[in-house]
Amino acid sequence: PQKPERNCTVVIMIQTRGNNNAVNSSFDPYCVRTMWRSIFAFLGLLLIVCVSRAQDQVGEVNDLYPAHADHIRIPEHSAPSFDQRTAELDDILREQNGALRLYGRFLPIEVSTTSHGAWGTLANGDKVWRIRIRSSEALATELFFRNVQLAEEARLDVFDVGGEQHFGGYTQNDIGQDGSFSTPMVYGGTCIVTYSGPSLRTNVEAFTISALSHAYRDIVQEKSGSCEVDVNCSEGVGYETVRDAVVRIRVVVPAGTGRCSGTLMNNTDLDCKPYVLTAMHCGDGSTEDNFNNYQFFFNYQRSDCSGSDGALDQVVTGCLKRAGSNDIDANGRAQGSDFMLLEMNGQVPAEFDAYFAGWDATGSTVNAGRCIHHPDGDVKKVSSFSTQTYTAVWGTTLPDTHWRVAWTGTANGHGVTEPGSSGASLVNTSKRVIGTLTGGFSCCTLSACGTMTGPNQPDYFGKFSQHWTGNLNPANEKLNFWLAPNSTALTLDGSYDPCGAIGIEELVHDVDPQVFPNPATDHITVSWPMELAGIDRVVVLDLTGRIVHSSSTGNRSSLELNVANWAPGTYVIALEERGLRVSGSRLAVR
Repeated sequence: PQKPERNCTVVIMIQTRGNNNAVNSSFDPYCVRTMWRSIFAFLGLLLIVCVSRAQDQVGEVNDLYPAHADHIRIPEHSAPSFDQRTAELDDILREQNGALRLYGRFLPIEVSTTSHGAWGTLANGDKVWRIRIRSSEALATELFFRNVQLAEEARLDVFDVGGEQHFGGYTQNDIGQDGSFSTPMVYGGTCIVTYSGPSLRTNVEAFTISALSHAYRDIVQEKSGSCEVDVNCSEGVGYETVRDAVVRIRVVVPAGTGRCSGTLMNNTDLDCKPYVLTAMHCGDGSTEDNFNNYQFFFNYQRSDCSGSDGALDQVVTGCLKRAGSNDIDANGRAQGSDFMLLEMNGQVPAEFDAYFAGWDATGSTVNAGRCIHHPDGDVKKVSSFSTQTYTAVWGTTLPDTHWRVAWTGTANGHGVTEPGSSGASLVNTSKRVIGTLTGGFSCCTLSACGTMTGPNQPDYFGKFSQHWTGNLNPANEKLNFWLAPNSTALTLDGSYDPCGAIGIEELVHDVDPQVFPNPATDHITVSWPMELAGIDRVVVLDLTGRIVHSSSTGNRSSLELNVANWAPGTYVIALEERGLRVSGSRLAVR
């Protein structure tokens, strides 16, 4: 049987000076037992407080991340209250206008190492600064820093309260040139920031934490619809290269944070410039500071069709906007082909094994292809189509700006697109990009995403050919200005290493032939220095490694070639000595 409720009031008064310590309590035996339990609990708490105070005075802790019991000793700073109702009203307007869906909203905070937190000393003698930052009822938080000037050998780390998430070891090399920095997403409403290193000066401001993104939706259930198909299922076979070019983008706009998909792109200079193609509506309103806090996540995918989720640990932070359709009207809706080209602030690390995707700007219709994307920020998914693309209009300003595509049910599902898929590339069977996703009506379940939505309803992709030379933007904002700067080529294949040797075996010499003029339209002269006196043949290869021309040198040190009838594009001029390719240079033909 349930015990009857007993109410007792126990008042403990400790007089710190004098001999009279008074304890008042009812003499009910139950209450006497309660009193003694309270006294022992209080004495235990008093002991903890005394020990904690002694540790604070000494300033010694064993690790960057303190034990759970020590969390109470880290000063806490709370962000302003989040206005859920205002966010919901704005979300409705954004959805009506086809604007980027936000999962987080910015709350202003002002925290610095000189005015907040607490300093201590690690067991190895390093100084450490800590603070807890809290945003009530947040599903997750992301912190945004400014004026970051980390001392040499210093590091910055961020943890969740439970110690299960840790991002860090950040150093000077991880800070943007403008002094900006932002953390990955930390689940829960509270995170712990530490700054540590030898010989840190507590009176020198290392950084200011100036904003917090309060995640209020699309976090706990960071999963896409049940009909989606993992990219490493059978539907993705043959499209592995495109898969390795697709990135998940953490987009930052003045109001908050959202997600889009993008594609790492190749260009005719074959210089490995880290260009990422996405949709203009994704970055509408982003400032220079916002772009510096974009994050590009590579290889966020399952290992196979039913494997476990991948890790979000391959990331490049920050970018510049290089080009865009600039076609967003006052209501936030695209009126042209809706594209944006970004250049990441850093090169893609070799260990990411990223692919630079090819493209097709001819504007030809196709009958089959794929779209690889991150719906709702989930691991990579693939949507398939096997019917003809049709020309369509998205906005009201320009005609024929988009491809209309309907998705096909396949062995493992009926892949569609969702929020977070915006900006993803449509690719043809040649694995070349032909469009970028603006929006549409596809949905896993009939009418589940609104009226006239369902698995067989169409989506709309801004045409790559319109990105190329269309829209009402200036010439230096058109896509051909960046992806074909020295060429009139309308197609280009992709590569895992476009800035490495293409179609050439490992070269014996580091001395490259001279090619003039370059770019060229009719004739070129190829010459080589005396140390390559044994050269007996000049071979010309296209980007696939196919030989398109071969000439004997006749023991000369230069050779003139007629390129007037060569297709526009990029070629490799290789020098051979007794059948061995010993040197090479690139040539752009217009």
